[in-house]
Formats: sequence, structure tokens, C-alpha cells
Amino acid sequence: MNILIIGSGAVGIGLASSMLSQKANISIYSTGKTAKAIKENGIKRTGLFTNYSFSKDELEVYEKYEEIPKDKFDYVFITSKTTANEDISQKLNKYRNILKENFKIIIFQNGFGNDEYFLRYFNKDHIFCARVITGFIRPKRHVSEVTVYTEPIAIGSIQNSPVDDLQIIADMITESGIKCEITKDIDKLL
Repeated sequence: MNILIIGSGAVGIGLASSMLSQKANISIYSTGKTAKAIKENGIKRTGLFTNYSFSKDELEVYEKYEEIPKDKFDYVFITSKTTANEDISQKLNKYRNILKENFKIIIFQNGFGNDEYFLRYFNKDHIFCARVITGFIRPKRHVSEVTVYTEPIAIGSIQNSPVDDLQIIADMITESGIKCEITKDIDKLL
């Protein structure tokens, strides 16, 4: 399973660590000082739950979409700030050849409307949302620390698309130590 994580802050690095711990192939889109820190140090998840550390050789870091191989990703996790969604959705549309045929985009941002930019370019059956009430901080550019846990991460479709293909993602996040569930009521949780 190949996953691209766009957004290399605390949530992105935390989820990248979760998925690496479950043997997923992880690529992170990152730029500047954070990209450099990850390329030099790898990534770590510390704090509550299981702690993980992965070397720079255990993941890919891309600073430009042009660098990403074609037909590579099964899943894209959007973990950036919501203010970047318009730009990210446009770039993913422009470089959609990096996505496999049955790709899924999961937006790990709380709040309604975060899927709207993506729905301009992609079919509703490819776009999903996640509610994250777990607290993450980033003490270093390549480190995510889990500081608070209140409820499981919830993943679902606001557009009532089938969520069966997301169960494997929820199971992998749960196995990594952070509980995650699939829900048909994500609209009530955001």
C-alpha cells in the first residue's frame, strides 16, 4: 500500500509514523526546513501510546509534485492546514497521474467544508473526511508528540460514498496505537 501524506506538521508526521509501523510505503510532500529535517533525520512519534522512530531510508520525501512517480498512490492523506486546501486540490488535479485508478483522498482536518475544493476536481467516491480529536504537537520539525487523547479518529464520507475501502486504514491506525473507526455519520462528528 502506497500512501502520500501532504502536510508534514504534527498530525502528518504522527500518521506517517502510524502507517510506517504497519508496513505501508509512505511518501511525504514537504518543503523547506521540514523537508530537510525529515530527509536528514527520518521521523518520530513520541508521547502517549506507542513511540516510533523511522530512519530517512524508510520513507520518501518529495518537495515538488514533478518529482513524484506516476501511478504510485493508493491513498492520499491531507494533513495540512485548511488554508492550503485550494492549492493542494489544484496540484493533485494537475498531477493526478501520480494516483492509482481507485485512489482515495482522506482529509484529516476537523470542520465542515474541507472537502469542497477537492470535490471540484475529483469524484465524491474518492474523497473522505476524518475527525481528529487527538492532540499532536511538533517539538522538532521531524517529531510528532501525541499529547492528548479524547476520542478515536473517525473516518467517513460526507457525500455518503461507500467507506468499505477505508477499513484497512482505520485498522492500521488502530494497530499503531491510536484508535480509529469508520463511521457513516462523519457529518455529525465534524
